[in-house]
Formats: sequence, C-alpha cells, structure tokens
Amino acid sequence: MKTIYFNIQSKGGAGKSMLTYFQALKHEDDPRSCFVDLDSSTKTSTRQLKFLDEQNRLFEIDIYDNLKKIEREKLFEVLDILSRTDFAEIFIDFGAPESEQFPALFDFDFTVDEFKEFEKSLGAKFVLNIVISGGPSYIACFEYLKKMVSLAGDHFETCCYVNEQTFSGHKELMDEIELYSHKAQVNLKIKRFGNIQTERSSGQAIIGYIAQGKGLQDFETFTSRIIMKRELAKL
Repeated sequence: MKTIYFNIQSKGGAGKSMLTYFQALKHEDDPRSCFVDLDSSTKTSTRQLKFLDEQNRLFEIDIYDNLKKIEREKLFEVLDILSRTDFAEIFIDFGAPESEQFPALFDFDFTVDEFKEFEKSLGAKFVLNIVISGGPSYIACFEYLKKMVSLAGDHFETCCYVNEQTFSGHKELMDEIELYSHKAQVNLKIKRFGNIQTERSSGQAIIGYIAQGKGLQDFETFTSRIIMKRELAKL
C-alpha cells in the first residue's frame, strides 16, 4: 500500500520545508520514495532537495487556479496520478497558503468520509503531518493543529511534528501540546525534529548545507553529520 504524507501548517516559517528536507535525507537512498513541492509561494523544497534532482524523485506542482485558490479537483487529480506511480512513499510539502485552504476540503467541498473513500479508491494511506513551532508562531500553529484534528478525527493517521529548536526555553508550551494529545479523542502522535542549535558553528553549517540542497554525504564536518543522523533517527 502506498503512503502519502501531507506536510501541512498554515503559518509560514513553522518548519514544513525543514521537515520535508529531513524526510528526504532519511530516504536519500530509497528509490521507492518521492517528494512533491506544492508550495507555490516560496518553492523552498525545490531548492533544498537539489540532491534528489538526478534521481528524478522531486516534483514541483502548482495546484492554484487563476484566482490564486487551490483547485481542489486538481489536487485530487495529482494524488490520483501519484498513486499510479511506482513510488511506495510520497511526501508532499504544502505551502502556507495551500495549507490554509486545506481544511476547506472537509468543510465545503467534500466530507471527511468522502475523502476517506477517495483514499481507499487509490489503495493508499493518507498521513497528516501537522508542523507546529514555538515562539510568536505558536498560537497560530496550535489553533491550526486543533482545527485539523477536529475535522479529520480518527479517519486518518495524524502526527504533530514539533519544531524543537523553536521551543527552547518554553517547556510549558510542550507540556500543553502533550496534554492536548492525551485529551484529544483521536490517536494523535507527537514527534520532534529540528533540534539544530543555530548559535553553534555546527548548527550554522547545517543550515548552510540545507540551503544549498546538499545530501548527507556532502556535509563536510563530522559534528554536522552526527547531529543530522540523530535528527533522522527521530523520524
């Protein structure tokens, strides 16, 4: 069965593209995985996943209509086409604008039961990866998480990916997320990623390698490779 991962969060800069990069690095040598950049505003993943270019496992797709709104039927067509490929795991980086409109799939166009029926018709498994960051973005990120959990319920596997570095010094916010996951009447998985200490030389080097779209074998320092291997083990 194919697994299609939706990396979503309506707040820009929360870490969706960083999560997608880590996922791509983890599957760098896995020819049965592919990555899709649906972020029409920044195309960050297209730049950061350059190391996949020669493998033909990175796709850039625009699902906006001429009014700059998601053409939801086109999204269904894209998912249908991807489900017919030989890839077993498909990771999709939604931009902030696309993520913001994603809940409307369940609110206006289709019921969550109908989206579940679509999943079954593809012979696939949908996984919602909702990224959440701390600091000034926290409230908006947390509200989006709650909205998506409320809409999706237990119909799809849902993971909350916590951008660790942004929660530095804010344990109470992490506690709030953990408490919410326990009280939510769904199986919400909490995962952490992105504990990159940018004030250190190793952290600065990693951010540079990511921006240049380098694969793990091209990380030039031992400490940066070790840190990234620790990060990949979390996923």
